[in-house]
Amino acid sequence: MTTPNGRIPQDMHTHNRISCDSQATMEEMCQSALERGITEIAFTDHFDCHPDDYCHHFYRPAAYFEQLAAARHVFEPQGLTIRAGVELGEFHRFHDVQQPVLDQYPYDVILGSLHWVGDRSVFDDDFFKNAPPQDTIGAYFRELAELAQYGGFDVLSHPDVIKRVAYRVYGEFDITAWEDLVRPVWQACIDNQIAIEINTTGLRLPVQQAHPAPDALRWYREMGGERLTVGSDAHRPDHIAYEFETARTMARAAGFTRLCRFERRKMVEWMDI
Repeated sequence: MTTPNGRIPQDMHTHNRISCDSQATMEEMCQSALERGITEIAFTDHFDCHPDDYCHHFYRPAAYFEQLAAARHVFEPQGLTIRAGVELGEFHRFHDVQQPVLDQYPYDVILGSLHWVGDRSVFDDDFFKNAPPQDTIGAYFRELAELAQYGGFDVLSHPDVIKRVAYRVYGEFDITAWEDLVRPVWQACIDNQIAIEINTTGLRLPVQQAHPAPDALRWYREMGGERLTVGSDAHRPDHIAYEFETARTMARAAGFTRLCRFERRKMVEWMDI
């Protein structure tokens, strides 16, 4: 279903000040969600373990769940379902640190992300300036397939995030040039029952594309992919539900009619869109 303003009523990828790159409180984000017609939100703060990542060792699960409980107490009576989530960076490489936290706390949904290709950040302009696309974009999708094949999480987030900087440096990004590398990522997600997300952050950036690109989303559906969520990747209140009308249009054009909902690490029901 959609809300009266046309938006999808779930935002399954958001951040607050438990993430090192956000100053927003959960309360501010929840209030914005209600004002924008969102009835279900997941706080998926960064749990990054790469030693060179600026969020390294910042994540505090105990503080997160304490603040989550307080937010639920205030906002769930107002009609906002708040899901406990986390965004794991490079789970296939740092699972020995991250998995014990997943085992200890009652998460609803786990995002898997790839922000690093080896020891190079996909947000570092120099990574792209010093190498051709096959050595940067190609390496990214090959490692993304490794992450999806490893599994152990519920949603693959922003699956072509590398284009945010690649487009700025190279002056173009055409997902069709990478189809033979994207399809193994989708097959691994399907095999491991991992959902993918439409992440609208790229629509705020010069690349002017959601993640994944529309063609790639269509490939996923054609291959039999069904599990899909939508997230703004908001780090501030005014980005909650950003361009969700566009996300819905994109999902429907690719052949999707529903989104999946998670609770305690299980896909519990479908939401029509």
